[in-house]
Amino acid sequence: MQDQTFSRLAFCVTLASWVAISCAPAESDSNNEGGGGATATSGSVSSASGSGVTTSSSSASGSGVATSGSTTAAGTGGDNSGGGGGAEPTGTGGNGMGGWPEGAIPMGNAPVPSAGCGKATTLTSKEYTISSSGQNRVYYVDMPRNYDMNKPYRLFYTSHWIGSRYQDVKNQDFYFLKPQLEADGEQAIFVAPSSDGATWQQKDHALFDDIMAFMNENVCYDTTRVFATGFSFGGMITYSLSTNHQAEIRAAVGIAPANYNIWLPEKTHKPIAWMHTTGMSDGTCPWVNNEGQKRGAKFIALEKAEDNGCTIPDNIPTSNGAYSCYDFKDCDPEHPTRVCTFGGGHTNIDGNPNWIPIESWKFFKQF
Repeated sequence: MQDQTFSRLAFCVTLASWVAISCAPAESDSNNEGGGGATATSGSVSSASGSGVTTSSSSASGSGVATSGSTTAAGTGGDNSGGGGGAEPTGTGGNGMGGWPEGAIPMGNAPVPSAGCGKATTLTSKEYTISSSGQNRVYYVDMPRNYDMNKPYRLFYTSHWIGSRYQDVKNQDFYFLKPQLEADGEQAIFVAPSSDGATWQQKDHALFDDIMAFMNENVCYDTTRVFATGFSFGGMITYSLSTNHQAEIRAAVGIAPANYNIWLPEKTHKPIAWMHTTGMSDGTCPWVNNEGQKRGAKFIALEKAEDNGCTIPDNIPTSNGAYSCYDFKDCDPEHPTRVCTFGGGHTNIDGNPNWIPIESWKFFKQF
């Protein structure tokens, strides 16, 4: 029993170290030292601060970690230049954009079914393996109860934090989004991949493409309501995907993300609906890591606001106390842009009730 306890403690300490370096720069930056605790639990933890590690529904303090244990429419062919479709996305031209200009799918549009709609599926809620970039990769699919093959469901692509696996996201009910949907009488398809090692890498863009191609053929989902989210390094790969997958991902929520120490493609700067959260005491993925190099969560918000046609304020309003969300003004109607800040550290759990999944679902369900 003592050996088992020691092993669990050693694992948690190792995981805490991984999280602490997840957003640390490749070179030394004096303003990136220290910081608040990272929280990623499946219990009812409301916050983390100070120094320590917790493995259930207690709280962690400092530089510790708590652990638990789209725009694609129905067109075909072409090159994104549109095609023979009308106002609804059922044309035969364009790279899946039909009659809508790329990135301009209106709010509240009618669902656009994937190729898997109307066909019986063999997929159930369990782990799957897929060949991607010459490797066998694992991911988890959570299917709706009483799945209806004719109903285009929302699909959430949920990425884990550093050093964890899909099981940790599953144990959190997919960043606590699933209970939010169910409380509103909704169901969705959730996909949670595992990284190859501790971190997400360049090849995980191909993994997203491969998994989504498989899902498109095998389940019924709304191709205009594919959403992405993740915490910490999961928020970083969510941001990375958002910079060149605007035609596949309708909206994304980064939870404590950073815009460095993650592989980034050549950015297209096409619009995408975006929200992220940052604790103003987060020393792991801080609001500002390096002002001159534009590294930090602040610069994600500014980049997305510019890409989405928003008015850029002289200063983004932030909160060092209770959480506060700022909605950028004058954005493209299809691309709301929001940033939520609070007086906490590196965490995806804050407050009781935890406001982060509440605000995330509020953001996603408007589409």
